[in-house]
Amino acid sequence: MTLLVACATRTELRAALPVLFSGDARPPGQGGAVHEVFPDRPVTVQGRSVLALCTGVGPVAAAAVLGRALAGRPGLTGVIQIGVAGSFDLGAAPMGGAWAVTRETWPEYGLAGADGVAPRGIGLPMAATGDGPVHETLDLDPDAAARAMGLALPASFGRAASLTVAGVTGTMERAARLYRIHGALLENMEGFAAALACRLSGTPFLQIRTVSNLVGSRQPGHWDLKKALASLKPALDRLFGDVVCDV
Repeated sequence: MTLLVACATRTELRAALPVLFSGDARPPGQGGAVHEVFPDRPVTVQGRSVLALCTGVGPVAAAAVLGRALAGRPGLTGVIQIGVAGSFDLGAAPMGGAWAVTRETWPEYGLAGADGVAPRGIGLPMAATGDGPVHETLDLDPDAAARAMGLALPASFGRAASLTVAGVTGTMERAARLYRIHGALLENMEGFAAALACRLSGTPFLQIRTVSNLVGSRQPGHWDLKKALASLKPALDRLFGDVVCDV
């Protein structure tokens, strides 16, 4: 039974699973290929067989690289995608908090018009699954996915819907519009793509995000990437059953 832990960047992967980089003097995010398995054979992490994958940033890279990994390694117990995300409401989802994603939406799919994007405007779903056609949204059950992997979600994890974007929201006006339309609490760049790849392959999928910033704001006071990165390993430790600290 082998779990695949997927991160978008080497920086996130190093923060979540530093044991994989023992003796690696290369700075985070530099050296080697972007799309790497660390290592190329499973390692034991807290008694569990784990492969670690760096997919690259964004929905296209995540879908392509994770899809290739799933096709090349049949029989995986499940995929845990872990990384940082923005919060649409820091009061509800503050910096550094850990969240299990319950719904992923790709708000950029469909027919783009003056009033926004209509996901069914082109009349074509992007995929067909055993649960029906997929347009812009995938409902997720993180507790069931965790159980399928032999895990249990810690009570300290929040539950939240998330948006996947190819272009990070850079204005408060766009953030307010997306929040009003979709009601999601988090924004990321890979979740929908990874969830769809796993849905199509029949692989249990669990997405864990820690909050790094306020969506839409570029002000330094609305960002704490270091805190979000520092929360990744404790979150994964708690998920694997080794309680080291509260997240």
